[in-house]
Amino acid sequence: MENKKIIFKLGQFPHLSETFILAQIITAIKWGFDVKLIVDKLLDFESSKQQDLLTKYEIKDKIILEEYKIPKNRIIRILKWFVLLFFNLKNVNQIFKYYKAHSKFSLTWLYQWVFYNQFNDVDIFHVQYGTNSGILSLLKKVGFKPSLVVSFHGHDAIFPISGFIPNNGYYDNLFKYGDLVAVNTPYLAEILIDLGCPEKILTIVPVGVDTDFFHPNKIKRDDQISRLITVGRLNIVKGHIYAFHAVKKLKLEGLDFKLTVVGEGPERENLESYIRDNNLTDSIVLVGSKSREEIRELLWDNDIFLLSSVSLHNGKSTETQGLVTIEAMACGLPVVVFDSGGVKYTLENGISGFICDEYNIDCMATKIKRLVDDNSTLIEMGNQAHYFANKNYSQKMVDAKWQTIYNRLINER
Repeated sequence: MENKKIIFKLGQFPHLSETFILAQIITAIKWGFDVKLIVDKLLDFESSKQQDLLTKYEIKDKIILEEYKIPKNRIIRILKWFVLLFFNLKNVNQIFKYYKAHSKFSLTWLYQWVFYNQFNDVDIFHVQYGTNSGILSLLKKVGFKPSLVVSFHGHDAIFPISGFIPNNGYYDNLFKYGDLVAVNTPYLAEILIDLGCPEKILTIVPVGVDTDFFHPNKIKRDDQISRLITVGRLNIVKGHIYAFHAVKKLKLEGLDFKLTVVGEGPERENLESYIRDNNLTDSIVLVGSKSREEIRELLWDNDIFLLSSVSLHNGKSTETQGLVTIEAMACGLPVVVFDSGGVKYTLENGISGFICDEYNIDCMATKIKRLVDDNSTLIEMGNQAHYFANKNYSQKMVDAKWQTIYNRLINER
C-alpha cells in the first residue's frame, strides 16, 4: 500500500473518548499509507492522555485544519470569490453542480469546494461519525474521486441527532453516493437500514481492543472486599444511578464491596448527592477521567465490571457496542450489563457475563451477588471473558478487516 493516500475526517481532535479512532489512524500509518487528518477543531495536545502515541507517530504534523480562509470583510470576500472562480474555470461545470446541490446560494460553497479539491487525488476519505460526512457526500455527488468511507458510532444515527438535528433526508446523499458505510454491531446496522442505507454498501466492523495492552494481570490483594468497576462518561444515558441502586440493595443485604466509577461529565453532582444521601461514601467512589494506562491498572485491581447504560426516550440506545465492556473482558473481568443497544453482542450471556433487562436493578444485584458468592464462577467467567474478547474483538482481527476493505476500495477505483 506504499504511497496510497488516506485522509481521516474528524470533528474534534485529539479526544479522550475516541482512542479507537487514534488506533485506526496509527494502523493506517503502519500499513504505509500517506495519512492526513482533516480536523474541524483542534483540541489541546498537552492535555491529551495519549500524548505518547500522538508523539511517537507524529500525529500533529499530519493534521490539516478545515479552514476555508474566507475573508471577514464582505467586499474582499466577494472579490476573492471571483478570483477563485477565475483560477478554477476549467472546473466550472463541477463547481456549478456543487452549487446546484445546495438548496441556497452562498459564497462559502466555492471556498469549501476549493479547499477539498486539493485532495481530489487521495485514494480514500474515511469519515468518523456520520455527522461529519455531509460535505463529502455532496462532493461525491458532483464527481469527487476519492472513495468515501463513513463510520457510524451511535448517536450520529439516532434522530434528532444531539437533540435538535431532524431527519429531513439528512443522509440521503451519503446513502446514494457513498462507497461504504461501517457500523460496529448488527444493532446499529438495523438502525441505518431503517434510515434508508442500502445493505450493499453497509458492513459490520467492530471497534477493536488492543488485547496486547488489555490483558489479565490479577493483582493479589490483602483485603477480601469485592471490587466492582464501571467506566464511562457521567451522562444520564450511561445509567450510573441504576448501578448505584443495585449497589445500595446489596449493601442492605450485608455485602462488603467497593464500586469504582471512572469518568467525568454533567451527572457528577447528581451522583455525588445520591452517594451522600444514601450513606454510600465508603462503598462508591468517583475517580474522574483516567488515561488508558490508569484504566488498565484499575481493571486489574477489580473483580467485576458493570455497564448500566439505558435507552433514550425514543427507545434507541447510543450504546451501540460498549467498548469499555470488551476492554474489561480482555483484562479477565466477568461483566454484568443492561441489555441496551448493541451491548449484548459483546459477551455471551451466562458464559462470560450476565445480561439484564434495562432498568432491572434486582437482576443486576442478583448477578453481582452470584459472582461474589461463588469464586469458581467468578474465575471461570473471567477466563471466558478474556477468551471471547480476544477471539472476537482483538485490534489485530479488526485491523485485518479494515485492510481488506481498504484494498478492495483502492482496487475498484
